[in-house]
Amino acid sequence: MRRGAFNIEELYFDRGYIFAKIQPLGIFNFRTQKIDISYKITENEVFYVEKIDIRGNVKTKDKVIRRELRIYPQERFSGEKVKKSKQRLENLGFFEEIRFFTEPTSKPNKVNLVVDVKEAQTGYLSFGGGYSSINEFVGFIELRQRNFDYKNFSTFTGAGQDLSLMASFGTLTDQYQLSFTNPWIFGRPISFGFDAYKKSHKREEDIGYGYEQNIKGGALRFMREFTDNLKGGFAYRFERVEIRDIIEIATQELKDEEGRFDYSSGEFILSFDTRDNIFSPSKGIYFVNNFQITGGLFGGDRDFLKYYTRLSFYLPLTEKSVFETKIRIGLADTFKDTEKIPIYKRFFAGGTYTIRGYNERKVGPIDSVTEDPLGGEAMFVTNLEHTCALVDFLKLAVFFDTGNVWKKKSDFLSGGLKSSVGMGLRVKTPIGPISIDYGWPLNTEPGEEGKEGKFHFSISKGF
Repeated sequence: MRRGAFNIEELYFDRGYIFAKIQPLGIFNFRTQKIDISYKITENEVFYVEKIDIRGNVKTKDKVIRRELRIYPQERFSGEKVKKSKQRLENLGFFEEIRFFTEPTSKPNKVNLVVDVKEAQTGYLSFGGGYSSINEFVGFIELRQRNFDYKNFSTFTGAGQDLSLMASFGTLTDQYQLSFTNPWIFGRPISFGFDAYKKSHKREEDIGYGYEQNIKGGALRFMREFTDNLKGGFAYRFERVEIRDIIEIATQELKDEEGRFDYSSGEFILSFDTRDNIFSPSKGIYFVNNFQITGGLFGGDRDFLKYYTRLSFYLPLTEKSVFETKIRIGLADTFKDTEKIPIYKRFFAGGTYTIRGYNERKVGPIDSVTEDPLGGEAMFVTNLEHTCALVDFLKLAVFFDTGNVWKKKSDFLSGGLKSSVGMGLRVKTPIGPISIDYGWPLNTEPGEEGKEGKFHFSISKGF
């Protein structure tokens, strides 16, 4: 009864009846020997929003908060719009606490809506080190402000822009990157951003790199928010990639990848997102599509097309547990006089972020002599994962991974899939989240004779 009354009250609240009263009544029916339930409803008046006050923001500009609101002055009050507004503010990651409440006005059936926030730390200088099964030992230093304002010369904060400067260096990899994003330009939900980066990876066959790889590049990005859930955009990317130090006994197929090449591409992005929280989702759908044209009218040394899509479903099973289904598909093809997809641009699977329980990048085509992964034109990966919060900073995960990579796109989904099962821990720490997984392969890995479980360990800089 109480739950039913609460649901009815919430329904009225969503429609502007802020002070609606619902009284459940239970009367015993002697004829049926059952209890008849009725609800006495006092609707009271429909209320409207007179004005919206923003409080508690010291650094963040009012307009950064107001542009995320989905309820406006002079509108009928809507509990549903208030919830959506709070969700959008939480997804900014700028605030520790967000409260919405109403205050009376001198006018009948009108209230002021108050948005009271407590700001979180959005700028930081972080440094540290760690170990992962992909990059081995690595150190990093990052200067980032997620609420940047290039016009505010006193503190450079408050406009909701994102600026980061990052460097990482390790036994196998080095990476340097500068990124900037302005989520609103021309007073509209159109974002502009750029990236400049330099990456290198030394040859290490144990993690799927039978060659040394050096990349210099950059990108210009535009994204438009069409609705609360639908976004579309375009990016231009230029990269200079050098492949060298290929092992001498490798086949000619791998040796053909050696050299320095320029890649110039345009990327079209379309995403649909209904997740309740982008940082730690418990329900909703995330669907992103990326179509890339490299070469052709964009120039460069190679001409090919790539399509990548990811579809994730999040379902809360209990208050503290979430079941995620994640499906990823990749397809690539060449055009003009390019005969094959460059190895740097192919799809790979196996290891920490795709199919756990297998060696890094070793699910799919391999070199017949060195057994180094060659990647392919087509990829399919599905991950089923159930996470349960044990305490605030610790989650237990169990998973099932399956998928494969195919040399030719025409072979997509042929020849079976490679699968694994396992479990792991997600630990939130001051230096970033730690993921520890143990995966057991259900199939034999290419180039291997038997099956052997593997640990996957990684440290990230965001949770």
